[in-house]
Amino acid sequence: MTYGDEWTEDQAGPSGPDLTQGVAFAELARCGKLVGHVCEEEVLLIHSEKGVFAVGAHCTHYHAPLVDGLVVDHSLRCPWHHDCFDIHTGEALRAPALDPIACWVVGQRDGKIFVQRKHEAVAPAPRTATSGKTPENIVIVGGGADWVRSSRATTP
Repeated sequence: MTYGDEWTEDQAGPSGPDLTQGVAFAELARCGKLVGHVCEEEVLLIHSEKGVFAVGAHCTHYHAPLVDGLVVDHSLRCPWHHDCFDIHTGEALRAPALDPIACWVVGQRDGKIFVQRKHEAVAPAPRTATSGKTPENIVIVGGGADWVRSSRATTP
């Protein structure tokens, strides 16, 4: 897959079952995660020890498939860059993602799980610093480091 292919795939329409029609709880319990759709949006169902949750199926950073991610406690980690999202609120808990993923209301009846509508967006919790100190040095790894070095050479 080359860069940009994922956008072409999205134009083909959502994949998986229509979650508004329901899916058997036994199917989700068997695999833990399942991609389906609500209208034209792909949704990821997650069965964790905390319950069943429905969130956006793609990372807000580079559109990675979150079905391939790791669920730990109340968070979902992106398989590409390890962004971290709260599965209850959708909040981006760890960079590089800055934007939240969508969350949907989940219901259960007659052995099926139904997803109907999105939760209202919740304002992110204020971030608290882990330390009151500002670092003296910062290391930049990647393409930006060369730019910093070359700009210092031309700056008095």
